[in-house]
Formats: sequence, C-alpha cells, structure tokens
Amino acid sequence: MSATFPKNAVIIVGYKNSGDVRDCVSALATATAEPDFDILVCENGGVEAFRELFVELTSSNGPCSPLPENGEALFSPTDRLVEIRCLLLVGRSSRLWMARADRNLGYAGAINAWITSLSRFPDWEGIWILNPDTEPYADALKMLVEAATSTHKGMIGSTILRYYDQTRVHCRGGLHWRKLMCRPKLIGFNDPLEKPCNIEEIEAALDAPSGSSMYVTRACIERIGLMDERFFLYYEDLDWAARAKQCGLGCAMGSLVPHKGGTATGSSTSRARRSRMSVYLENRNRIHFVRQHYHKYLILTVILSAAYSLEYLLAGSLSNCVAALSGLIAGVRGETGPPSDLGPRIPTG
Repeated sequence: MSATFPKNAVIIVGYKNSGDVRDCVSALATATAEPDFDILVCENGGVEAFRELFVELTSSNGPCSPLPENGEALFSPTDRLVEIRCLLLVGRSSRLWMARADRNLGYAGAINAWITSLSRFPDWEGIWILNPDTEPYADALKMLVEAATSTHKGMIGSTILRYYDQTRVHCRGGLHWRKLMCRPKLIGFNDPLEKPCNIEEIEAALDAPSGSSMYVTRACIERIGLMDERFFLYYEDLDWAARAKQCGLGCAMGSLVPHKGGTATGSSTSRARRSRMSVYLENRNRIHFVRQHYHKYLILTVILSAAYSLEYLLAGSLSNCVAALSGLIAGVRGETGPPSDLGPRIPTG
C-alpha cells in the first residue's frame, strides 16, 4: 500500500448521518480505476457518531475493511481532528481516513481542517468535495478531473440529479446569483437529463458550483485560500466560488451525481419541515454574503429577506418564520460563526 497520498482527495463532512456516508462511500468504491483517490471523512457529531460511522463503514455489508489502529500513519491527530482511523475500500487500493472533530466545526471548518492536514503532501492535485447524501456515478470524478485539466479552470461543478428521479436535473453545474432577487437560482432546475444544453451558456451563468459536488484544484486553493469559516454552514460555497472566479469556474456535464438533499442539515424542500437552524443560518449568512460581495444590494437584501421570512408563515410554520427573522437580525448585527441564538421557541403544536 502506498505511503504517499494520491493525486485526488474526496472530502466528505458528516454529522450523525452514518448511513448516508456509508452509501456515498459504497458508490465511490465502484468508481473508475483512474483517476486515483483517497477519501477523507470528518465526523462533526461527536464520539458516539464517530463510533457509529466506523461500525457502518466496516460492517459485513459496509464498503470498507478496518486496518490496525496507527497502521497507516500518514495523518496525525490535530487540535481540530482529534481522532483518526484509516480504512481500506473493499475491492480497490483507495484508503478512507475518518476523523473525529473536537466539536462541530461546520461545513467550512471541517473541510479546512482536512485541507490543512493534506497540504504537507507534495503530489496531490485537487479535492472533490461531496455531500454525504450523494451517490455519484462511477465516472463522476473522472469527468471532473478531465474538465479541470482541459479547461485549466480552478473550480468545477457536476450535473446534480434528483436522487429519486434521476431522469431530472436538480442543477447543471451549480448556481447563478440573482442580484435583484438576492437569491441564487439553480441552473437547469428540473430539466430532463437528456435535454440539449449549451455548456458555454451554462458556464457564463455559473456563479458557484453546487456544494453537493465540487472539484477544486490545488492551484486554485493556494491562490484563493481556504473556505471562510465565519459562515459555519450555508453560503460558504458561494463565497469560495466568488473568490475562485479569478481561477475560472466550470461544469463537467458528464459528471452525474444524484443528491438526496438536506439529510444532515434539515434543509428539506418543504418550508414547514425545515430545521430551525438551517432557516436561521440561511437568512443570516445571506446578509453576510451580500455584504462581502454585493454590498450595493445590502439594503435590498435586508428588505427581501424580511419578505422571504414571511413565506414560512404562509407555509404554516410560525417557528421557522421567527427563526428566519432572528437570522436576518443576526446578519444585520454582523454575527458569524456557530449560531448563538435561534430566537424564541414557538410551539408548533
């Protein structure tokens, strides 16, 4: 087994959703032989979640086999990744490194922690960030790497498919930011997968690859820096992509990645069923993002965010309406990082 790191790292951030991570890793175990990769998983959910994830991955039906503790010493624990185990993907030479975070680092913090640990290796060329509730097709990474190599662009998105109807597109490449709506729009949302499309038009509209599946070259990371951890969760991918435009944003149309959506964060498509934390952080971080990149639209964003908050009330969720307004106020006040307050709890009864 190689004592060095391969050219690509797949980074997955989990939070008490070991079943999703297992299914994602099982899909990765069927990936094409090239390009080579290892998998880096960060469990943000604590000691019990870390143990449960180990059991899920190494069970009789799991995609990994365990290696002796400290049998592969490429990575050492850090102040943020305090426990690390190395597993081997069944049927291939790829390794999976699972790390337990010392606390919930958020999406950006967990990714940054792994990139920091990875940075000492000289030969890796890019990272593929995957949501744990995705199950990519076998050649998804191959298509991403080929797109990055042929176009010399620094950040590449996949074609994200609806998990339960993979004939329909959730988005092609990622998101387009609508300045006057102060909201992102999914490019190609609900298109039939086989619908003809123009890659040049898609990439011209692309403001951020979907965080569900995003390939980022090492050269891009070294130029723009790490993710901004002040977002904690939501909008960190849009912020990173805004900074990566100088390196080029692209789309690998043939990189197909089915995505369930919202299994870890509670960001259900139903407004009434969304978790209060996801509602709060989305509204708070929208303000932070606009302040960073579209500051001329900040007042408009505050007004529209207040109006968007009322959509939860119309959907029958007073609790989420309050969480949205609380997030808006927190954003205006400049709050960043892990949420300190979700507003008053309203009985949903």
